[in-house]
Amino acid sequence: MISRKTFLKSVAGAVALTGLGGGMAEAAGSPRRLRGGVAYDTGVLHAAGEPLSRVRWSKGQLEREIRVIAEELRCPSITAFGTDIGRLTETTSTALRRGMEVYVQPRLYDHPQDQVLEHLAESARRAERLRHGDDVKFVAGCEHFLFTPGIVPGATFQERIANMATIPPEEWPKIMDRLADFLARAADVARRNFRGRITYAAIGGMEPVDWNLFDIVGIDYYPYFATDAEYTKDLTQYRRWNKPVMVLEFGSCTFTGAAQAGGMGWDIVDYEQVPPRIKPGHVRNEREQADHLARLLRVFDAAGLHGAHVYTFIAPNLPHHPSRPEYDYDMASYALVKTLRERHHDEGAPYRFERKRSFDALARHNGGQAGIFTGPATETGQ
Repeated sequence: MISRKTFLKSVAGAVALTGLGGGMAEAAGSPRRLRGGVAYDTGVLHAAGEPLSRVRWSKGQLEREIRVIAEELRCPSITAFGTDIGRLTETTSTALRRGMEVYVQPRLYDHPQDQVLEHLAESARRAERLRHGDDVKFVAGCEHFLFTPGIVPGATFQERIANMATIPPEEWPKIMDRLADFLARAADVARRNFRGRITYAAIGGMEPVDWNLFDIVGIDYYPYFATDAEYTKDLTQYRRWNKPVMVLEFGSCTFTGAAQAGGMGWDIVDYEQVPPRIKPGHVRNEREQADHLARLLRVFDAAGLHGAHVYTFIAPNLPHHPSRPEYDYDMASYALVKTLRERHHDEGAPYRFERKRSFDALARHNGGQAGIFTGPATETGQ
């Protein structure tokens, strides 16, 4: 499988063909204090017949994790993403009861476009029933360029990534036309079923979007720059539409060099081995993850962005192993807490979670109390 890095390089030139990737106009509005939120994974279906990426799910587990997000991290908002609409609805309701805003983001990979749009429509209808004023926003999908067939050749997203490197230059304008057409359809479906504000989770800097279709500019943002000034300059491109700019995902994995790896941080696991192993040469480093999150939160605040969500609160599918570094999958996780399973290699096993340094960094930024949970740090998921 070609890496995400190769994918991003393949589409970089295509952005220039559209005229949608640049622009330097500033958005109107006075600066305000930005408090960071989180992305919350309810489970994504990666292939037909397989379980969701979050195998264990319970009301008690959900309520505990959302309570920690609201009270310990003091997050003003979350992105609830996943495939199961019931889980999305349950998560949205739970977060709203805690006083948070919710960006509802349905994800359905590798299904025909009509089914993806039907899934969007039903998700939007359910989100609309929960909305009171502006407390719920709807995200009309995530990185359709990659995850939805019919835009780039290939039946699965793995095939589409692999095909990127072989697409001739003359084909890219057609691909971009197909992307624009599908995004217009997705925005229309969202508008017809949801009366609040809508956005879309685009690949930051790489997926050209006509943001006139949406109320909020939404980006998954993983570039790395050596200086804050470079970040500030890069973020200016999203201000040309004079609309709120929302970072729906950003973050770092938990090893030395992860900040520079950005969106490729997850690629340190060798899944060819059974059980999978962390590739040699990687060292756990919670400090680097925490420092990167704290830095970007300051940058986003100074840039006057509408908001930013750390990816992600928890990743039960990437558990920590305290004594076997080769099985410490949490090194490849962007999560703020580390998951410890009762049976490490059993995805269905009960687990508990513990804060990482990045958890404390977000809590401090948001004015919360770093270093404590106000309850037991165990969650069995029963």
